[in-house]
Amino acid sequence: MTEPVPAAINAEALKKAQKRRNAWLALALVAFVLIVGVSTALRIQEADFSGGDRIYFSGYMDEAASEEADREAQKRIAARQAEQAAAAEPATTEQGDE
Repeated sequence: MTEPVPAAINAEALKKAQKRRNAWLALALVAFVLIVGVSTALRIQEADFSGGDRIYFSGYMDEAASEEADREAQKRIAARQAEQAAAAEPATTEQGDE
């Protein structure tokens, strides 16, 4: 049969293994904190906080895309105003004919 291992050696091995596990756990926690911190800093750099009634806008839109969206919005506004003017014009001419 095998002889039992003395308690002193067993306790020393357990303590060494525990320290090794604690070191890996600390390393994992530090890595997690670094990843969260870096990703948060990157999102804040790309954020647009000038959104008026919006609290936070994290979507990234480059300058050219933003200008294109503005031009399209201006075209829609001009088309709507032209439709409203065309709709109001026949009503005024019909009243003048009577």
